[in-house]
Amino acid sequence: MKMKGKKWLGMLTALSLCASMLAGCGSAAASEEKADTAAAGTTAESGAAESSTAAEGTNFDEEVELLMYCIGDEGGIYADEVLDNLNAMLKEKINATIKPVMVSWGEYKEKMPLIYASGEAYDLVYVANWMNYTSEALKGPFLELSELMPKYAPKTYAEFKESGALDTALVDGKLYMVPSPTTDYTTYVTLWREDLRKKYNVPEITDWDSLAVYMDAIKENEPDMLPLATGPQIFLNMLLMTENDWGQMTAGKSSTAAGGVVICKDEAGSKAFNLLDTPEYEAYVKRNREYYLKGYWSRNVLSETRMLAEAFEAGQSAITIGNKSNILQMYQKIKANNPDWELDFKNFDAGSYIKVSPTNNGMAIGVNSKHPERAMAYLELINQDEEVFRAMQYGIEGKTYVVDENGCKTTPEGVDPSTLALRNLGMGTQVEKFMFKNAADEQKVLDEFDSYESNAVYSPLTAFVFDDSAVAAECAAVANVLTEYKLPLDFGVSDPETALPELREKVKEAGVDKIIDEVNRQLEEYFAAQ
Repeated sequence: MKMKGKKWLGMLTALSLCASMLAGCGSAAASEEKADTAAAGTTAESGAAESSTAAEGTNFDEEVELLMYCIGDEGGIYADEVLDNLNAMLKEKINATIKPVMVSWGEYKEKMPLIYASGEAYDLVYVANWMNYTSEALKGPFLELSELMPKYAPKTYAEFKESGALDTALVDGKLYMVPSPTTDYTTYVTLWREDLRKKYNVPEITDWDSLAVYMDAIKENEPDMLPLATGPQIFLNMLLMTENDWGQMTAGKSSTAAGGVVICKDEAGSKAFNLLDTPEYEAYVKRNREYYLKGYWSRNVLSETRMLAEAFEAGQSAITIGNKSNILQMYQKIKANNPDWELDFKNFDAGSYIKVSPTNNGMAIGVNSKHPERAMAYLELINQDEEVFRAMQYGIEGKTYVVDENGCKTTPEGVDPSTLALRNLGMGTQVEKFMFKNAADEQKVLDEFDSYESNAVYSPLTAFVFDDSAVAAECAAVANVLTEYKLPLDFGVSDPETALPELREKVKEAGVDKIIDEVNRQLEEYFAAQ
């Protein structure tokens, strides 16, 4: 039976790094910077030219350069000029500059643990729950911030403490991240070509049954297009969660869509159980088998490297799936490149919504940083000074962006938008109070996600950290089974009549019941301590 108004959270992924399997969610470094007095930290006044972020009495006389690891690429033709402009502001306000080291999206999750293990004296680093923040923090590469943050980022500390954002970043009761709380939700929507739906007289799409009618029409009438050009991505697992009003399953260290099998209700006092034993999962793999045989996605789905959004944008797929950011970006791209296309979307979810954890993005300070006070002052400045934030986030007004009469950010006249890519310096410091609306954003999408706020909550499991040490061997064994047997089931390649019983047997042999018992033991302790 479908459980309305509830959310579920994946607690064990198909990967061997079991300690990081719940989304949710060192020693102090010696510093060369000395405070002359124990003053109360920075006092940045938003947007004020005379604002000062150095703590009163703090000696920031020595100029320093902060080494900062960021996720993303080097940016386009304006990136260096924008960085120079930002650094001029930082030098004036905290007598510091930043030296960003960009690590590509595809390499970040694999490369950064090597940086952490090397003991490098970096100052700032982008961290996130989906980048294994919790498990990495337990290894000691980040500075504990509970004393540093109130002193050198007092306003940000007070804001995040009051909102509860800091509590979500605690690992074993210690703070290693300055999180970046934003308004977003762990829900996905399905986007389709509305012009094609109308062209082939398909009834309005309201659920998966009506979406299947649309996919049939695409299969019959569009020989060069797949209804859903999915590859080995997480989206089909997302759809399982969505159609049953469940939550997301956590991705782990490696890129795989095998997903998790130990899940629990995302509510206080919940107990873990095996997803594979549920009637919902059985119905899901049977449906996917039907879709696979009908040709809704490629017969080579397990070796498919094309991203779903890329296929949709190229006109090779009639459906894409994504979160708020994904869908907004797709509307912008289609408007620019295929303005004759008409789009529409639907969230098949129902009931309450789980807010994205503030730890979905954030910044940490390296445990070996030589300038931790200045690094924290930088984070205070970004979070409290509107001018500095916008210089980091948007660049130079009049050159990389302009603000229209409605207060929306847009592209300067005569400037090619493709040249405006900047370094992704602000991924870990998304300050909503200083953000412009984007003139290109689709208002219908914004309205849809805004409507979730009145029925949205943070997960009570946000701060839960699963210690897999007692079941590490079982976690690794289950991960291997899932990669080999579950992925083909999820994409309909395997016949569930024989493959599902085999998968259930294999995960039991690998020790899934022992893992469930250990998860439940830790959950009981976690809830008892709340």
